[in-house]
Amino acid sequence: MLDAHQLTQDIKNWARQAGFDLVGIALPEKSRFSHEYNQWLREGKHGDMAYLARTADRRNDLSAAFPWVKSVVCVAMAYYQQMPEAPADAPTDLAPAESAAADDGMGKVARYAWGRDYHKVLLKALKTLEVRLRSALPATSADEFVSRAYVDTGPIDERDLAARAGLGWVGKNTLLIHPVHGSWFVLGELLTSLPLPADHPLPDRCGTCTRCIDVCPTGAIAPYKVDATRCISYQTLENRGDIPPELHGPMAQAGFLAGCDICQDVCPWNRRPLVTSQPEFAPAAPAPAIGLKHILNFSETQWDQLTRGKAHRRAKWAMWRRTAAILADARTGS
Repeated sequence: MLDAHQLTQDIKNWARQAGFDLVGIALPEKSRFSHEYNQWLREGKHGDMAYLARTADRRNDLSAAFPWVKSVVCVAMAYYQQMPEAPADAPTDLAPAESAAADDGMGKVARYAWGRDYHKVLLKALKTLEVRLRSALPATSADEFVSRAYVDTGPIDERDLAARAGLGWVGKNTLLIHPVHGSWFVLGELLTSLPLPADHPLPDRCGTCTRCIDVCPTGAIAPYKVDATRCISYQTLENRGDIPPELHGPMAQAGFLAGCDICQDVCPWNRRPLVTSQPEFAPAAPAPAIGLKHILNFSETQWDQLTRGKAHRRAKWAMWRRTAAILADARTGS
């Protein structure tokens, strides 16, 4: 017979050995945010992300999508790193330096996309954990064992699961926040058919702080809710059409070509972030900034070279050029 408590401790040790910084266990219960989520959808705050509405019932109730799931191993991997120094021979249109990122002629890239696509990094580590777990089970249990790994995919409310697993709480900017290490994490899950004991959730510690709400250039954040149609990350990575003109000025002020880090940069819980230990997250061009003129003139082949293996490849060639034009035009007043 399996000792569920001992196996849970083993799983957590194996997860850390696989490269995860945080790990906890959650049960496949109905999401605590289902009412708010459905209201958010009804208000159209998800923009053109129609898949969120199509999968709402399954996202709100994991057991409806995966009736065999008895526990979820929730993991998080830190991706934060300091702004790198530019080498002496760095080209001026691909300059990974803080001064370049702040320059009017540059557009910034969100930290999560500086290195290798986190989906690939986390999924590889989850597969390592999955193989290790299966190999530790008795033959009869291994034959009956069912599992599935997810990284930012599938009908899963990742942040609610991670919060219920004790990895942090869901903050006012809707990101998972750890009380020691902050919010610079990417999340993954291993759904399992094993009846493992769940961890305890942490209390919400945002308190009366509204820094993330106050500083958002486009006014996208309300307490515990983000209007995707005003979010810079959504506009740069998801919106394949025209960006509303009223957002052009605030976006130019923010200066992001792909994604946005502002609400995390100002969060008090990120004063001492956990620096990533993953070499695959090391910055590679175009990180952390790239020249707007370069983007306005680059070809689809250049786009392919710059974004290959990166999470911001979700933004297609035309989207990069569109956003670069908005930043350049707004800054010059044209």
